[in-house]
Amino acid sequence: MGSCTSAIGCQYEYIRSIPFALKLIEFVCDLLAVILCGAGPTLDEGNGRRGFFLFVSILALIITVVLLILCLIINLKAIFNLHFWLKLEFGWCAFIALFYFIASIVIATAGKASGLYGAAAFFGFAAFITYVADAVHKFIQFRKAPLEERYVPNPPSGNP
Repeated sequence: MGSCTSAIGCQYEYIRSIPFALKLIEFVCDLLAVILCGAGPTLDEGNGRRGFFLFVSILALIITVVLLILCLIINLKAIFNLHFWLKLEFGWCAFIALFYFIASIVIATAGKASGLYGAAAFFGFAAFITYVADAVHKFIQFRKAPLEERYVPNPPSGNP
């Protein structure tokens, strides 16, 4: 089966690409982090650490699923400007990587209370590394992508 020529349809090339593999790893790490942290016991010192980690991992899970579905069913190059889309995904990956790094450190301090929090911190750090790799990949793609040439008409010459 060849690629779809329309804007909407299954994008078979995307399934065989590095960004798809990175998104799939991000999804698995996000899902495992949510499950492990959600299954952990309540903390005696308060649940702020647990709540922050759950907020970050659930936000990452939702946005990653939306981006994965968009990339699978929509030919983004036909709809969006390639540079805009790469900047958007780079910004998202950098943003959530920073928050995952902070949240993983925070929940790792609760690892002594339960092994589930230690496992959640592990998958949080794994998600952090994957989001950083995705951001670097998007940056490299952005630098390699050709700039669009825009036609700007010359102003009329002569006196008005």
